[in-house]
Amino acid sequence: MYPPTIAAERPDAVAFVMAASGTSLTYAELDRKSNQLAHLLRDRGVATGTSLLLVMENRIEWPIAVAAGMRAGLYVTPINRYLTAGELSALLEEADPAAIVTSATLRESVAEALAGRDGVVRLCADGAGTGFEDLATAMTGQPVTPIADESLGARVMYSGGTTGRPKAFRQELLGIHPAEAPVRHAGLSTVLEIDSSTVLLSPAPNYHAAPFTFQLMVLAAGGTVVCMERFEAAAAMAAISRYQVTHSQWVPTMLLRLLRLEHRDEIALAPSHRVAFTSGAPCPVEVKEQINKWWGPILHEYYGASEGYGYTYICADDSLTHPGSVGKPLGATRIRIGERDGAPVPTGTVGRVFFERRADSAYRNADETSDGSAWRSMGDSGYVDDDGFVYLVGRESFMIISGGVNIYPEQIEEVLVTHPDVADAAVFGVPDAEFGEQVKAVVELRPGRVAGPDMERTLIEHCRATLAHYKAPKTVEFIDELPRTPAGKLNKKNLRADYLAAR
Repeated sequence: MYPPTIAAERPDAVAFVMAASGTSLTYAELDRKSNQLAHLLRDRGVATGTSLLLVMENRIEWPIAVAAGMRAGLYVTPINRYLTAGELSALLEEADPAAIVTSATLRESVAEALAGRDGVVRLCADGAGTGFEDLATAMTGQPVTPIADESLGARVMYSGGTTGRPKAFRQELLGIHPAEAPVRHAGLSTVLEIDSSTVLLSPAPNYHAAPFTFQLMVLAAGGTVVCMERFEAAAAMAAISRYQVTHSQWVPTMLLRLLRLEHRDEIALAPSHRVAFTSGAPCPVEVKEQINKWWGPILHEYYGASEGYGYTYICADDSLTHPGSVGKPLGATRIRIGERDGAPVPTGTVGRVFFERRADSAYRNADETSDGSAWRSMGDSGYVDDDGFVYLVGRESFMIISGGVNIYPEQIEEVLVTHPDVADAAVFGVPDAEFGEQVKAVVELRPGRVAGPDMERTLIEHCRATLAHYKAPKTVEFIDELPRTPAGKLNKKNLRADYLAAR
């Protein structure tokens, strides 16, 4: 991501726009402002190879901070804005930041997490206070030309949610000028046709891996990012039309909410919208089919590791012949289905999904141990068919073992959310004296539906009509709203823990 390259040819082209407010940055503005911030960071002693943390909502200052860090040779580190001060403090111990950019909403929490940590440059995107300088004021008067020692920065992502020790996945600093940056995820860019004409709708929080990565890809290509302040289904469809969006990035839960819009058949579809893609969790077959029926066959899916080991990819046409697959390995990616120790299992057999960590892999995990193996697993279970297509069946950590039989909750959740009365569903195992575990479903109903024994029986029978009876929930409880992150990921770990604690 090097704004001067685009600004030199198309200075007035829009680089980034906030969907609701319409506030925007041209490439010329992004170039000037990121230069000013890079100079400010250098003036404050932030050196190449140190970390810049971004702790804020989706807002127009985001790409300025990212571009500045990428031009100043910094580890650019987006952080989950919903972390508590205590959780953030633990992350700061690992990240050891030289600078932080935050917002007024989060400033006090960040200040609490920074207590006792001196020397960190503290900038606030929308006002000074609590030891923070106002970002715009601090940048005033700084040169709009590049810093003398421009070098390519690197991305850092944290995984592990909000519990446990934070795990960092760091790109290597390559020691090259930003203009010489290699094409980011070239394989995905090619199959998704990302270029200077791309207008990407980015509806998820910027700190998540997919939106962060795809925004960088689009900006590197000279396209436009349309960033939603927060996801809302009707607003997303309106933004596609308003900004003539060509590409859109989703997680399956967002697609389900789009499908459940009232009067969605009356929503005018923008002819510009030619590519949609989903990731983050396997997309239910019925959801994918309904989206492609509504929008046309434009929904692509990819599956990959945050660590950057590689990706699988499937287009809309292949989804018809291989329903439920997340595709084939893309480019140099190699995948193995194996036992827990990595030993391969036969084609069609469910096992742990491993990615090959190539010698030239861009990422290193601060928590990895060197066991000599080139294969890494993220804890997913799946299999490969005779045509080489990969299928995921669930997360190992949530697999239910009932009467010695393995049951994957994701398969049951996929069936439950297709029922017209269900808004959302979570399935997990709970202790059972006879079978070890039994299948438990927690369901959020759509507005106006009535919870109770009749609805419980209806949903259990709905599952039995599609799945083997042993997979159907033994009990169903109802909840007002299931805990999901702003990016749409279900916090099943906490939900199950809360349920077991209340028993």
